Amino acid sequence: MPPVDFDQQLEEEIRAVSIQERARGFAVSEEILYKTIYTTIVAYAFHIPDSSGKIHHFDLKIKKYFRKKKSEPWEAVFDETKKDLVNDYLSYSINLNLGNGLAVKNLAEFLNAQFEVIGKKIDKEKVVVDNPEEIDIGDLLGKISKGRADELSFQTRIQSLKEYRNFLIENLDKNEKFIQDWLDEDRGKYRKQRCLIFGLEFIDHKREGELSRKRFDILTKTNELSNEYVLFELKSPCDDTFQIKEVENENGGKSTEYHLSPQIARSIPQILHYKSLFESKTEEDDDLQRIGIKAGKISKCIILIGQRKGDSVWENHFRAVRNNFSNLLEIWTYTDLIHKLDITIKNLEENL
Repeated sequence: MPPVDFDQQLEEEIRAVSIQERARGFAVSEEILYKTIYTTIVAYAFHIPDSSGKIHHFDLKIKKYFRKKKSEPWEAVFDETKKDLVNDYLSYSINLNLGNGLAVKNLAEFLNAQFEVIGKKIDKEKVVVDNPEEIDIGDLLGKISKGRADELSFQTRIQSLKEYRNFLIENLDKNEKFIQDWLDEDRGKYRKQRCLIFGLEFIDHKREGELSRKRFDILTKTNELSNEYVLFELKSPCDDTFQIKEVENENGGKSTEYHLSPQIARSIPQILHYKSLFESKTEEDDDLQRIGIKAGKISKCIILIGQRKGDSVWENHFRAVRNNFSNLLEIWTYTDLIHKLDITIKNLEENL
């Protein structure tokens, strides 16, 4: 007897993305929001018509399946169960903090499809979302009550920041290309949101533009009313600001010397040279027009590299280097970036 294909079994339970007619004008829709080898999240909507047969509203359910091994069957699970001691009832919750926001995004698209058929009759099968990536989530939120829309939009943004922070924490052993590829994943589909890791004050991020055959990592702004730019140079979380050497002194002892690492030593003239190139361009420059930016000044250059060591000697040297740069040039570590995200998330949750 052949082994049971549990993946196929689950796929048969969850049909393709569509809204299908049922008896007396009722309809159903089901979609996989997120799937890995061990976790699957599915959304179900049951559409209910009015007396004329047009869809009046829908009932939404979300199910989560989990297994520890590929050879095991899928089981429906809840992430958390809470008992209300006052009213004596149980509440269940499902975690959508998966796929760096992919599950939340897919849920928003699924909800948009359900809203699209409100007031319409379903004839056999209606595929509403032909091209999900073109869905305007702002339009979706506009169809929900303002208070609920604000709450959903706000919570989604905070959740995204938490996911991006966790992504950085989990990938501090990766190279710079890995971080850049993550920003550019799926042809830049998530770039605008993922560039929020650098700070909510930065807007209009441009990636890997080229001027006079010199390529920058990220060019952004802090003000829509002026043409002042901020330039980021991304290095690996594994790189270090320093190259630390043990040297013998004249007395036969050893001392520790801190030198700028080759990575940071190359990055400083590189980013300053790009600043000079950018500021030499006029409004008619072909490179600027191709990138889609106006001529202006770069008010700050930021190099993102390595991690803090939690060592007082290292910290003293790092502070000395940073304090001796002008306001034009800053060095951030990925530790600083994660800390910056923690503060942003905390302020949003507590004060807005």
